[in-house]
Amino acid sequence: MSSPLKPGMRVIDLTHTIAPGMPFYPGTEPPVFSRPCTLETHGFVEQKITLYSHTGTHMDAPAHILAGAPLLDRMDVGSFVGSAAVLDLRGLKKAIIGLEDVKAHEDAVRGRDFAILFTGWGSRWGTDAYYAGYPSLGPEAAAWLAGFNLKGVGLDTISIDPPEATDFPVHRIFLEKGAVIIENLANLEEAPREAFLFCCLPLKLGEADGAPVRAVALAGS
Repeated sequence: MSSPLKPGMRVIDLTHTIAPGMPFYPGTEPPVFSRPCTLETHGFVEQKITLYSHTGTHMDAPAHILAGAPLLDRMDVGSFVGSAAVLDLRGLKKAIIGLEDVKAHEDAVRGRDFAILFTGWGSRWGTDAYYAGYPSLGPEAAAWLAGFNLKGVGLDTISIDPPEATDFPVHRIFLEKGAVIIENLANLEEAPREAFLFCCLPLKLGEADGAPVRAVALAGS
């Protein structure tokens, strides 16, 4: 059977592996893996996995923060696929990404479904440094991006709000517009700098305030 992908098209994995010992959001718990079924006893292998809905590379639904807002399993699956632009913000070297920083990428964002913020912080995944001091969007920058009526915004940090946030203002700006948020993206250095097709399909969990995703970029002709 021939491949359904066009010649020259690449599929780039933008997802961290969910595994024991992986980073997890402070105040929650890491995933727990057990193997209740084994080849020796049952003739097949099956794992039992216990995890928070916002584990690893995951998506926030509007209902994550807003009462009565849409859950992921109630949203059309087309909400999770679309054209994307990467905003390379690695050179900023500051805690808050400002309005002027994102406006520099206006041509790239205009007409796209997803804005992907590449801060470079993902290189700290698996270390204590990943949890604190990461760059986050300022409210003005978030409001400007939200004005493009995006399907979603993604980034390579543990949260789109700063670590000290308690009312999550940046989450609210996007989620109130019905846009999803994808956190803990991986391998953004491999994503194309021109527009590409972004797929971030969440697990179809019932009453899903959030869910792990398998995020990929489809790049090439």
